[in-house]
Amino acid sequence: MAGRVTLLDVAQRAGVSRATASNVVTGQGRVSQATRQRVLAAMDELGYVYHQAAAQLRRQVSRTIGVIVTNIDRPHFGELLVGLETTLTDRGYTLLVISTRDQLDLQQRAIRTLREYQVAAVALVPATGTTSAHLDELRSWGIPLLFLVRYVRGDGIAYAGPDNVAGGRLVGEHLIGHGCRRLLYLGGRPRINTREDRIAGVHEAIAASHESIEFAEQVCLPTAAGGFAAGQELLASGGPLPDGILCHGDLVAVGLHRALHDAGMTGATRVVSFDGIAVSGYVVPRLTTAASNAGELGRAAAQSLVEGLEQGFPVQSTRPVPTLVVGESCGVHDDA
Repeated sequence: MAGRVTLLDVAQRAGVSRATASNVVTGQGRVSQATRQRVLAAMDELGYVYHQAAAQLRRQVSRTIGVIVTNIDRPHFGELLVGLETTLTDRGYTLLVISTRDQLDLQQRAIRTLREYQVAAVALVPATGTTSAHLDELRSWGIPLLFLVRYVRGDGIAYAGPDNVAGGRLVGEHLIGHGCRRLLYLGGRPRINTREDRIAGVHEAIAASHESIEFAEQVCLPTAAGGFAAGQELLASGGPLPDGILCHGDLVAVGLHRALHDAGMTGATRVVSFDGIAVSGYVVPRLTTAASNAGELGRAAAQSLVEGLEQGFPVQSTRPVPTLVVGESCGVHDDA
């Protein structure tokens, strides 16, 4: 076919109206799966390319969703983004993802970038130190907004993330039920509400147990390297290990396991963690973890944003209680 292929050409090849073909490429309206497949096949045959930016200018409506994360290389965020991307793409939206490396200045630059692209909505993992004032510009746009995984205390923006207080209580109760009386929370950065909420949950479990329990905290990077270094530091201290360690994330637990293994002390203490990333089931010993089901959380967050955009509903918070996945890292289980 000579010249540029148009949407009308696609519609004629597929045997549908131009409006139906438009609904397929924009993800709008109701189109049967069989009709959708015919239109998509016609697009492939003719080499049709949908010009999203030009369409947005014509309609004065954006179908791009901005997503700002702190660390795009973390598996937990990767699983979350897959859930978001799958749902939003199926509804005809495109994601523009920016990583801030957990730095406030890069977060503010990311917000300005999303403004330039005139995104229709924003999902944000706030960087360490973010206050409500840092988000005034974002709120002034009047578009759907959503916090992911972290939130800013006292701010009214909806939140999609696990109930970390409940998660901390869950793993605290599990270790206490194993007879642990010297607990250590290992990992995470100070002033992050993810960490603060989980520690609050552990305190609730300790109070409810009516047992005499020592509880300490140790900060380290929420990575495998951070967990490994912290594990080496614990072992080098010469003192007795805590009989129960609550790792801020599965990656921290992976690093701690390596340090224990290298010292010939695998299994010397009971270990639990948070997140439930896919790799947690393949570590030896297999991790006991409070799984936040990141992929499902991403899908729920995407659905809430879409409802805000297409139906004008307020963006809803999603705060599921984590699920305890029991492995061998907290001690051998017959039912593990």
